[in-house]
Amino acid sequence: MEVMRVNLPDRSPRELMIINVIDDWLDLEFCDHLSHHVTYCMPHNFGANSNPDDNQTFYRADFSLEDFHTKYMCRKLSREVIKEDCLFTKVYANVQYRGMDGSFHLDDGDFTVLYMITPTLDGSGKFEYRDRGGIKKLDFVQNRLIVFVGGELQHRGMSPDSDLPRVTVAFKVNKQWQS
Repeated sequence: MEVMRVNLPDRSPRELMIINVIDDWLDLEFCDHLSHHVTYCMPHNFGANSNPDDNQTFYRADFSLEDFHTKYMCRKLSREVIKEDCLFTKVYANVQYRGMDGSFHLDDGDFTVLYMITPTLDGSGKFEYRDRGGIKKLDFVQNRLIVFVGGELQHRGMSPDSDLPRVTVAFKVNKQWQS
């Protein structure tokens, strides 16, 4: 398994809220480039799902942790968002088209970072999560970053209601190197 460790000396640990939303995370030109690259240049594997025993499937495109752009995004996340040493265990894109809703699930690792890279979807493609008061929804907004404790927050990605794909890049993160 590929893993990427990022060490940041002299950084104190940061308490993460259950969910943190950051808009306009990267330069929009980079985001557009990434969106085009993932959508049209990377191979997509059909059959990804949120839970091993469910039949709601979508596409997935895996990133190499050795790729320059992946390293850049992981380093920026470590320095500016997570603000502590961390291990990126997986980076991949979820690609959903109309009718490819995800199902509620928990993630592995200490937390998950989702980066919304395709154009904003008005009224569809929402990120949903379960809260004590029911289901909360976040709009799909291009260049939006969502950080959450994946093992504690049941969540899912809803499909778009247009012919445009909904693409998120998922970063699976452990807070410290685990040997």
